[in-house]
Amino acid sequence: MSTSTGTVAGAIPEDGKLRSLRWKSLAAAFLGWTLDAMDWMILSIVLTQVGKEFNIGLAQLGMLGTVTLLGAAVSGLFVGVIADYLGRVRILTFTMIWYALATAACGFAESFTQLLILRFITGIGLGGEWGVGAALVSEYWPEKYRARATSLVHSGWPVGFGLASLASIYILPTLGWRYMFFLGIIPAFVAIWVRLSVPEPQEWQKSKANADEKRAKGETVEFPLAMLFNAKYRRTTFFAVLWMTGMLLAYWGAATWLPSFLSNAKGLTIAKTGGFLVVLNLGAWFSYQFFGWLSDYKGRRFSMITGCISSIIGTLIYVSIDSEQGLLLFGPIFGFMTYGLFGTAGAYLSEMFPAEARATGASFCFNFARGIAMLSPYIIGTVAATYGLVIGLGLTALFSFIAVFALFFLPETRKFTA
Repeated sequence: MSTSTGTVAGAIPEDGKLRSLRWKSLAAAFLGWTLDAMDWMILSIVLTQVGKEFNIGLAQLGMLGTVTLLGAAVSGLFVGVIADYLGRVRILTFTMIWYALATAACGFAESFTQLLILRFITGIGLGGEWGVGAALVSEYWPEKYRARATSLVHSGWPVGFGLASLASIYILPTLGWRYMFFLGIIPAFVAIWVRLSVPEPQEWQKSKANADEKRAKGETVEFPLAMLFNAKYRRTTFFAVLWMTGMLLAYWGAATWLPSFLSNAKGLTIAKTGGFLVVLNLGAWFSYQFFGWLSDYKGRRFSMITGCISSIIGTLIYVSIDSEQGLLLFGPIFGFMTYGLFGTAGAYLSEMFPAEARATGASFCFNFARGIAMLSPYIIGTVAATYGLVIGLGLTALFSFIAVFALFFLPETRKFTA
């Protein structure tokens, strides 16, 4: 099929159009990631109320985060492959509609078992969003600005956390936890805009056309998932998984239990907890922009190592603070020190693999690691049940050391001269 200009359908014939679609692709990925984050934060915020309604303890509540991560890990192993075959925009749209409907359904759960099942189903939708969005933005944006672009996308994470935190201040005390989940229907409407506004990247179209041409000639085209484990890429795949495992063990452990840490261990009210989290995520937003700039200026690996070490220091300080004023004042600093490094991860992972396996590589490494990291909420919940949430959250600093170790074995992918 061709357009009136004689180009492949969906291709971008002129620079002005390309610039416009770059920003639309960034907006699409940003909104997808923002609403993804809102879903996760909704779960974290309602844990205490869910525990009271179903009369369950911390370790069992941690399983809600664990099964969500399990669903995300399962889908992440194959959604990237589908996106490399069928297109980034098409699959991004599908995943957003999936987790929107599943999240809203969680509000109708009549038992803890039903909620566990629905969170697993939600995770299946959430699992494909990150890697596909990272591939989409990486293929639209030039290398010189790529880390800043993916960091801006990832800054949607604290925005989503902030939106959920603000909603909790007004909804949770009056309407209850079920109405928090009903907010999850919003991504379905955003997905419609994505599908109608953003075409597939030209780089993906060319890669698909080349693969189709090879198949027509009877030539063998390597399966994207198999490519990750051939002689050229298997070392990179192994250490990329190890790096992401360390980061996600630390992140998901902290993200799942932070609201409960503020309300239970530090005695904050529901309203205060929401306000403290909004301030914390404000610092995180600025952190994404800083680490994106640092990655484009000094390199991906340097930015990652700096961010991991910063996260370790910030976590140990934050969990040791006892006063409400101290938690409030250090909150944005903690957010800045802890979360910004994830913004570079999208560009870094996408640059490690070729176009024909880009979504596969990013999704597989991120979600295989997320599958291991699903244990973190349960581990920290179990530790917290015995030693308290201060010790439980402090444990996340140890996980970051795994990421630092793996980074020394990964290549620097930034090729341009700053």
